[in-house]
Amino acid sequence: MHTHNQITINGETIALDDDGFLVNPDDWSPQVAEYFSTSDGLLLTDEHWQVIQFAREYYRTFRIGPMPKVIIKRLNRQLGYERYSIKLLYSLFPETPARRICKYAGTPQPAGCT
Repeated sequence: MHTHNQITINGETIALDDDGFLVNPDDWSPQVAEYFSTSDGLLLTDEHWQVIQFAREYYRTFRIGPMPKVIIKRLNRQLGYERYSIKLLYSLFPETPARRICKYAGTPQPAGCT
């Protein structure tokens, strides 16, 4: 269930900011990501989850959401080959990849992201 500034998942009410992002990143769970992606009409695949988990780890380390080029560079380095690209991020997270990635990962959106 989603009202303007909160969602309810598994009976738990989770606060959202005015842009629909989690107020507290610690409220995140895989069900939160699935809730947001379902609301956007996306079915999360292993590739989506790889990006979402990367964004969560990046946020835990740096306390900011990662920019797309950071996601691409670091995931490709982790994989040992060039799998991720801007084109792939746009296909996985249409229209606004950085915004969707951070929203699904429960992190604040990167600075300058619209």
